[in-house]
Amino acid sequence: MRWPFFDPPQDEIAAVACDLIVRFGLQSHDEALYLAEVAANMGARKNLQLYRLAAREIEKSFAEARVRVNMRLASEGSRNNAGGPRKLIDDRRARGEHAGLYPADPRRGAVRH
Repeated sequence: MRWPFFDPPQDEIAAVACDLIVRFGLQSHDEALYLAEVAANMGARKNLQLYRLAAREIEKSFAEARVRVNMRLASEGSRNNAGGPRKLIDDRRARGEHAGLYPADPRRGAVRH
């Protein structure tokens, strides 16, 4: 729970989180936790809380981004497979791939019985 009089304002937390994401990319969460540790060692309580809250904000932001990417990939996948399994088999045949369960091995000659 955030205390409005003791914790930094939400816009400051968002600005720090955004800055860390821009500077450090996917490692920004780890960097925020490292900065919180440094602030704790220095005895800077305000910065400690700021970086802890920024790390939490970064984690939430990455989780939302993962959900959006997964939803987009799922929608693109359903659009691409609109023809169903029959279309997939026809596409493989058009590319010269084996239509069975296992791909044909070009190193093998004709199968002897």
